[in-house]
Amino acid sequence: MGQSRLGVYGGTFNPIHTGHLIIAQEVYDQFALDRVLFIPSARPPHKHNAGLIAPEHRYAMTVLATRDDPRFEVSDIEAERPGTSYTVETLRDLHRRHGPDCQVFFIIGADSLLEIGTWRDPDALFALCSIVVVPRPGVDIRQAPLPWRDRALIVQTPEVAISSTDIRHRVETGRSIRYFVPPAVEQYIREHRLYQR
Repeated sequence: MGQSRLGVYGGTFNPIHTGHLIIAQEVYDQFALDRVLFIPSARPPHKHNAGLIAPEHRYAMTVLATRDDPRFEVSDIEAERPGTSYTVETLRDLHRRHGPDCQVFFIIGADSLLEIGTWRDPDALFALCSIVVVPRPGVDIRQAPLPWRDRALIVQTPEVAISSTDIRHRVETGRSIRYFVPPAVEQYIREHRLYQR
Protein backbone atom coordinates (compact mmCIF):
# COMPACT_ATOMS: atom_id res chain seq x y z
CA MET A 1 0.00 0.00 0.00
CA GLY A 2 1.47 3.37 -1.04
CA GLN A 3 1.58 6.66 0.76
CA SER A 4 -1.79 8.19 1.48
CA ARG A 5 -2.29 11.76 0.28
CA LEU A 6 -4.36 13.90 2.62
CA GLY A 7 -5.53 17.41 1.83
CA VAL A 8 -6.05 19.56 4.92
CA TYR A 9 -8.23 22.65 4.59
CA GLY A 10 -8.28 24.75 7.74
CA GLY A 11 -10.26 27.94 8.16
CA THR A 12 -12.83 29.68 10.27
CA PHE A 13 -15.58 28.66 7.78
CA ASN A 14 -17.72 31.48 9.17
CA PRO A 15 -19.72 30.29 7.23
CA ILE A 16 -18.42 27.69 4.76
CA HIS A 17 -19.47 28.59 1.20
CA THR A 18 -19.45 27.34 -2.38
CA GLY A 19 -16.01 28.88 -3.03
CA HIS A 20 -14.45 26.72 -0.29
CA LEU A 21 -15.94 23.57 -1.84
CA ILE A 22 -14.72 24.45 -5.35
CA ILE A 23 -11.19 25.05 -4.00
CA ALA A 24 -11.23 21.71 -2.14
CA GLN A 25 -12.37 19.89 -5.27
CA GLU A 26 -9.72 21.52 -7.46
CA VAL A 27 -6.89 20.73 -5.02
CA TYR A 28 -8.22 17.17 -4.65
CA ASP A 29 -8.05 16.69 -8.43
CA GLN A 30 -4.79 18.52 -9.15
CA PHE A 31 -2.81 16.78 -6.40
CA ALA A 32 -4.45 13.34 -6.76
CA LEU A 33 -5.49 13.32 -3.10
CA ASP A 34 -7.24 10.46 -1.33
CA ARG A 35 -9.46 12.89 0.58
CA VAL A 36 -9.72 16.43 1.89
CA LEU A 37 -10.10 17.02 5.62
CA PHE A 38 -11.85 20.27 6.55
CA ILE A 39 -10.78 21.61 9.96
CA PRO A 40 -12.83 24.52 11.31
CA SER A 41 -10.44 26.46 13.55
CA ALA A 42 -11.64 26.80 17.12
CA ARG A 43 -9.73 29.84 18.40
CA PRO A 44 -7.57 31.19 15.56
CA PRO A 45 -4.75 33.56 16.61
CA HIS A 46 -4.97 35.72 13.47
CA LYS A 47 -8.67 36.45 13.29
CA HIS A 48 -10.26 39.18 15.34
CA ASN A 49 -13.09 37.41 17.01
CA ALA A 50 -15.74 40.02 16.28
CA GLY A 51 -18.42 38.21 14.30
CA LEU A 52 -16.84 34.79 14.82
CA ILE A 53 -19.64 32.48 15.92
CA ALA A 54 -19.17 29.45 18.19
CA PRO A 55 -16.98 26.63 16.83
CA GLU A 56 -19.92 24.19 17.24
CA HIS A 57 -22.00 26.11 14.67
CA ARG A 58 -19.11 26.41 12.20
CA TYR A 59 -18.33 22.70 12.58
CA ALA A 60 -22.01 21.75 12.06
CA MET A 61 -22.26 23.88 8.89
CA THR A 62 -19.04 22.37 7.50
CA VAL A 63 -20.43 18.86 8.08
CA LEU A 64 -23.68 19.82 6.32
CA ALA A 65 -21.79 21.35 3.37
CA THR A 66 -19.60 18.27 2.81
CA ARG A 67 -21.76 15.32 3.91
CA ASP A 68 -22.83 14.26 0.40
CA ASP A 69 -19.27 14.16 -0.98
CA PRO A 70 -17.26 11.03 -0.09
CA ARG A 71 -14.01 12.85 -0.93
CA PHE A 72 -14.51 15.27 1.97
CA GLU A 73 -14.39 14.81 5.75
CA VAL A 74 -14.62 17.21 8.69
CA SER A 75 -12.50 17.08 11.85
CA ASP A 76 -13.01 18.80 15.19
CA ILE A 77 -9.35 18.24 16.10
CA GLU A 78 -8.89 21.94 16.94
CA ALA A 79 -12.09 22.27 18.96
CA GLU A 80 -10.93 19.32 21.09
CA ARG A 81 -7.71 21.11 22.04
CA PRO A 82 -7.82 23.87 24.68
CA GLY A 83 -6.31 27.30 24.05
CA THR A 84 -5.42 29.04 20.80
CA SER A 85 -5.50 26.94 17.63
CA TYR A 86 -2.04 26.82 16.08
CA THR A 87 -1.73 25.13 12.69
CA VAL A 88 1.66 23.60 13.50
CA GLU A 89 0.13 21.77 16.51
CA THR A 90 -2.76 20.54 14.36
CA LEU A 91 -0.35 19.16 11.74
CA ARG A 92 1.74 17.38 14.39
CA ASP A 93 -1.48 15.91 15.75
CA LEU A 94 -2.52 14.70 12.28
CA HIS A 95 0.87 13.04 11.73
CA ARG A 96 0.47 11.20 15.04
CA ARG A 97 -3.02 10.02 14.03
CA HIS A 98 -2.32 9.11 10.40
CA GLY A 99 1.24 7.79 10.71
CA PRO A 100 4.47 8.42 8.80
CA ASP A 101 3.07 7.17 5.48
CA CYS A 102 0.60 10.05 5.22
CA GLN A 103 1.62 12.93 2.98
CA VAL A 104 -0.19 16.13 3.99
CA PHE A 105 -1.14 18.96 1.62
CA PHE A 106 -2.19 22.01 3.62
CA ILE A 107 -4.44 24.45 1.72
CA ILE A 108 -4.16 28.20 2.41
CA GLY A 109 -5.18 31.40 0.64
CA ALA A 110 -2.55 33.68 -0.89
CA ASP A 111 -3.28 36.28 1.82
CA SER A 112 -2.21 33.73 4.47
CA LEU A 113 1.07 33.07 2.63
CA LEU A 114 1.85 36.78 2.84
CA GLU A 115 1.63 36.67 6.64
CA ILE A 116 3.02 33.16 7.22
CA GLY A 117 6.09 34.63 8.88
CA THR A 118 3.84 35.67 11.78
CA TRP A 119 2.50 32.11 12.25
CA ARG A 120 3.88 29.89 14.98
CA ASP A 121 7.03 28.11 13.72
CA PRO A 122 6.60 28.50 9.93
CA ASP A 123 9.73 26.41 9.19
CA ALA A 124 8.19 23.47 11.05
CA LEU A 125 4.97 23.96 9.05
CA PHE A 126 6.84 23.47 5.78
CA ALA A 127 8.65 20.43 7.22
CA LEU A 128 5.32 18.82 8.20
CA CYS A 129 3.43 19.32 4.94
CA SER A 130 3.32 20.66 1.42
CA ILE A 131 1.73 24.12 1.50
CA VAL A 132 -0.78 24.56 -1.33
CA VAL A 133 -1.58 28.21 -2.02
CA VAL A 134 -4.81 29.33 -3.65
CA PRO A 135 -4.53 32.72 -5.40
CA ARG A 136 -6.88 35.43 -4.15
CA PRO A 137 -8.16 38.46 -6.08
CA GLY A 138 -5.96 41.48 -5.37
CA VAL A 139 -3.24 39.50 -3.54
CA ASP A 140 0.23 39.45 -5.13
CA ILE A 141 1.98 36.19 -4.18
CA ARG A 142 5.32 37.75 -5.18
CA GLN A 143 5.01 39.87 -2.03
CA ALA A 144 5.23 36.74 0.15
CA PRO A 145 8.40 36.37 2.22
CA LEU A 146 11.26 34.22 1.00
CA PRO A 147 12.16 31.39 1.45
CA TRP A 148 8.58 30.29 2.09
CA ARG A 149 7.25 31.65 -1.18
CA ASP A 150 9.55 29.39 -3.18
CA ARG A 151 8.56 26.32 -1.16
CA ALA A 152 4.81 26.82 -1.63
CA LEU A 153 2.84 25.03 -4.36
CA ILE A 154 0.62 27.48 -6.23
CA VAL A 155 -2.62 25.96 -7.47
CA GLN A 156 -4.85 27.48 -10.15
CA THR A 157 -8.54 27.34 -9.31
CA PRO A 158 -11.56 29.09 -10.81
CA GLU A 159 -11.75 32.53 -9.21
CA VAL A 160 -14.88 32.59 -7.08
CA ALA A 161 -15.32 36.01 -5.52
CA ILE A 162 -17.54 34.79 -2.67
CA SER A 163 -16.47 35.73 0.84
CA SER A 164 -17.76 34.74 4.24
CA THR A 165 -17.71 38.44 5.19
CA ASP A 166 -20.07 39.27 2.32
CA ILE A 167 -22.38 36.36 3.24
CA ARG A 168 -22.58 37.54 6.87
CA HIS A 169 -23.38 41.06 5.64
CA ARG A 170 -26.09 39.73 3.32
CA VAL A 171 -27.75 37.82 6.17
CA GLU A 172 -27.53 40.87 8.43
CA THR A 173 -29.17 43.08 5.82
CA GLY A 174 -31.86 40.53 4.88
CA ARG A 175 -30.51 39.68 1.42
CA SER A 176 -30.52 36.18 -0.08
CA ILE A 177 -27.51 33.87 0.25
CA ARG A 178 -28.96 31.22 -2.03
CA TYR A 179 -26.25 29.71 -4.30
CA PHE A 180 -23.55 31.34 -2.13
CA VAL A 181 -23.77 28.44 0.34
CA PRO A 182 -25.14 24.88 0.03
CA PRO A 183 -28.91 24.70 0.76
CA ALA A 184 -28.39 22.82 4.05
CA VAL A 185 -26.07 25.59 5.28
CA GLU A 186 -28.55 28.28 4.29
CA GLN A 187 -31.25 26.44 6.23
CA TYR A 188 -28.98 26.01 9.27
CA ILE A 189 -28.16 29.74 9.33
CA ARG A 190 -31.86 30.56 9.15
CA GLU A 191 -32.92 28.03 11.81
CA HIS A 192 -30.24 29.13 14.27
CA ARG A 193 -30.69 32.82 13.47
CA LEU A 194 -26.96 33.23 12.87
CA TYR A 195 -25.30 36.46 11.72
CA GLN A 196 -28.34 38.56 12.51
CA ARG A 197 -28.02 41.88 14.27
